[in-house]
Amino acid sequence: MKPVFSIVTAFLFLLFFFDEAISQNYVQGYVYEDISQTGQRDDGDPGIAGVMVSNQLDVVLTDENGFYRLPIEEEMIIFVTKPPEYKFVLDEQYIPQFFYIHQPEGSPELNYSGLEPTGHLPESVDFGLISAEKREKFSAVIFGDPQPANHRELDYYRDGVVSELIGVETDMIIPLGDIMFDNLDLFGRYNEIMAVLEKPVFNIIGNHDINFDADGNRYARETFKRYYGPSHYSFEEGDVHFIALDNVDYLGYNEEGNPSYVGNIRPGQLEWIANNLEHVDENKLIVLMAHIPLYAPGRDETASLRTGDRGELFELLENFDNVLFLGGHVHTIFHSFLGEDFGRQNPNPIHQHLTAAASGSWWKGPYNKNGIPVTTQRDGTPNGYHIYTFDGNSYSDIYKPAGLDPDYQMRIEAPRAQLSINDLPDEEIRVNVFNGSERSEVAYRVNNGEWADMERLDLAISTFFEKMREEYDEKFLGWIQPIQTTHIWRADLPEGLSKGIHKLEIRSRDMFGQGFTQTKVLEIVE
Repeated sequence: MKPVFSIVTAFLFLLFFFDEAISQNYVQGYVYEDISQTGQRDDGDPGIAGVMVSNQLDVVLTDENGFYRLPIEEEMIIFVTKPPEYKFVLDEQYIPQFFYIHQPEGSPELNYSGLEPTGHLPESVDFGLISAEKREKFSAVIFGDPQPANHRELDYYRDGVVSELIGVETDMIIPLGDIMFDNLDLFGRYNEIMAVLEKPVFNIIGNHDINFDADGNRYARETFKRYYGPSHYSFEEGDVHFIALDNVDYLGYNEEGNPSYVGNIRPGQLEWIANNLEHVDENKLIVLMAHIPLYAPGRDETASLRTGDRGELFELLENFDNVLFLGGHVHTIFHSFLGEDFGRQNPNPIHQHLTAAASGSWWKGPYNKNGIPVTTQRDGTPNGYHIYTFDGNSYSDIYKPAGLDPDYQMRIEAPRAQLSINDLPDEEIRVNVFNGSERSEVAYRVNNGEWADMERLDLAISTFFEKMREEYDEKFLGWIQPIQTTHIWRADLPEGLSKGIHKLEIRSRDMFGQGFTQTKVLEIVE
């Protein structure tokens, strides 16, 4: 006698099939308050409503129980956007744990290890956050390009930058890409060194942090993902909405056999940004963090030095009056204000700040007394970092040259300390204001006389770095040459200076109203 295929059996079969289809096409779970801070949801950990969760493209809000559901495909990362009333769960190396990688087959075979297979998608992918008071005021240490190529250069980074950061009061560390110089095996030791700071570290991807042997973008971030998760994401602190961007568009090897890339955010990521910003209050400060500039002063025509699809990004930001872009890549300090000339319709320009490189001129230059290269950047600025203070939706920035006095904010590059009286007509005052911008004010005086304004040069090179480069040629790589910058001021020497000793004083005031001074003793001889 044949078994009867009952209606109940058919229903159960269809229900099983439907559930299996759901599990394959959707990811779901909860965002919850991790009361015990174990990284695992325990009984009594309540769900958190209204939290953004994304699959790197779509963005949804959790319901009143903290529940979310999103479409899922193979090789996606699910992540949560932390609200300002919560803190991240951190791993033992202080890397925020806000993501789940779904890559069932793992990474393909690459020169540097990627992901192990993640297997079947769990029934529930949950994210824990730790309750905290919203901080109206907080700070971040920000810099570009640590970029060690080997263990010795990682030693320089440890001893020349990280060691002094131990004493800096801050709430987070944000390295803006080129964490490595192609050698991705160094990520592990780098993370161990950074953990000594005991602060959350948000690593942004750069063009030297990717798997060059990948054929294009699809698998170019496997090692980075292994250590840090998604290369684009967002989080909130205070009244600030931070957006980490991946604007390295990897093209694979070119005809000469070299890895090739251009600066682009790319359509899928732009769609995610649009979806993300739909849930952001327009009164918040938007802080974009990326490696490649939106615009590189004096060099904007070079596709690898600027973000080609910035116009699409600007359109997405039109309703936001307060936007700060933080970048690296060029190993110089630049401030730019990107307004109508760059296609932004909002009357408030986007403030782009290309920050100091921790590695300076790629860890090249003469050695200081501690055996660390005096790795002056190509614009004549010392290597270093920036301390950003955020207060509500406003901000200020102070630059700190690594290993030097915090008040050392400018260098008087001319005139020389000793001058012939006959050479005075051909001499001028030139000052490199390291973190200066078109909104800075710079003035000088001689022998306690009246202060006089100096003129900012649109583009000029640092004569200091030019001379250093000539004197220590063997200490640099051939392509490390002076680069034009926008933070050099000049003035004529006052007439009538006599033989003898004179005091030259410079004062500057930056866009945040912070004032600095520098002095130089001039000796005029026959």
